[in-house]
Amino acid sequence: MKNIVSTVILAAALVLPAAGANLARAEKHPVNACGCYGEGNNCTCEKKAKCGCPGECEPKGCEVARQKEMEKEIEAETKRAKEADKARNKPKEDATSAGDDDDGPSSGSKAGAAKAPAVKPMSAATKKQFLKLLEAYLAEHPEAKNKMLSEVRAELQ
Repeated sequence: MKNIVSTVILAAALVLPAAGANLARAEKHPVNACGCYGEGNNCTCEKKAKCGCPGECEPKGCEVARQKEMEKEIEAETKRAKEADKARNKPKEDATSAGDDDDGPSSGSKAGAAKAPAVKPMSAATKKQFLKLLEAYLAEHPEAKNKMLSEVRAELQ
């Protein structure tokens, strides 16, 4: 019984000063929502710190992870846009090839010119995604800021 009591007292003696030091540090340095605090240009984070405080002290690697996530989003949006473009262009090609077989090449091109594909208005979400993609492209290619959209499109194709 004495061994158990002495072990508990020893453990308490070791734990309480460490807890007091953490409390004193917390009062000295306020911790942000991510679990980090800054001293000048240095950031110190707790073990359980997490990302989510852009522009403030964050654990190492948060900015890199955020950049990778942004690149993944851009790639996904680009892929969706390409697939949508393929889906839009596929029926148009089928219709012109069917017209070419029936009436000859000259009448098929006239029918395609007379019947322009209907343009669907973009939703707000699609406009927002397009804007993000456009901003990302212009960040990578600043020389494209002064070009017409048709010139940029021709370069990309």
